Amino acid sequence: MNSGIYTAVSGMRAQMDALDILSNNLANLNTAGYKEEKAFFTLLRQEMGSSDFEEINAAIDRQKVMVQSALNPSNGSLVLTNRDLDIALTGDGFLTVETPQGVRYTRNGSLILSSKSELTTAGGFPVLGEGGHSISLGPGKIRINDDGEVFLNDARVDRLKIVNFDNPSALVREGGSLLSSNGGQEKPAEAKVKQGYLEQSNVNPVSAVISMVGILRQFEAIQKSVNLLMNDINQKSIERLGR
Repeated sequence: MNSGIYTAVSGMRAQMDALDILSNNLANLNTAGYKEEKAFFTLLRQEMGSSDFEEINAAIDRQKVMVQSALNPSNGSLVLTNRDLDIALTGDGFLTVETPQGVRYTRNGSLILSSKSELTTAGGFPVLGEGGHSISLGPGKIRINDDGEVFLNDARVDRLKIVNFDNPSALVREGGSLLSSNGGQEKPAEAKVKQGYLEQSNVNPVSAVISMVGILRQFEAIQKSVNLLMNDINQKSIERLGR
């Protein structure tokens, strides 16, 4: 079999995976605090390990194209909501929340009060304070200042636990605007809090559409090369060998 087909087919698969990543970005265009994923391609060389087949290796070495992604942690634009439980982070940092799977992180500041009067995300996960515990609030006026301190009727209750990472692009998306640390260590963040605002997705729809067109064109070009390898070139080779 022509070894070029391996690389070409893996390239088509990688373009499909990149399209899935891009489609997910566009689907979350209006999700508060959403951070887009950037796709990039790597080339993996696969060889037969035995030294007895060195000549064969030279003929059929396979190179596999793979797609990987990284989080784009850049800030999105802010939208005024005038809602006391809407907060936006400016600068680098993430809210810390408790989930059944453990501690997770988010930039989605659309918060609510649970039936237990706990400050939670829209998905119902408790938002943690600086001591690592959930924040309980009774009835009254809620105010959150720039440093993340939470006040109820002007009495300080707690402070939001806002953290950052040395490499935030390595955070892993888990759905529902939640991110896991992927083994990264928390460190204090210098992000500021703006009450009554929400951070919008940092997906640029124009750039995303342009990238989508590029992916489709590359897929089509690779598809044509596969057709050329499997049909035209192989057919001519067989005809000449037959003669």
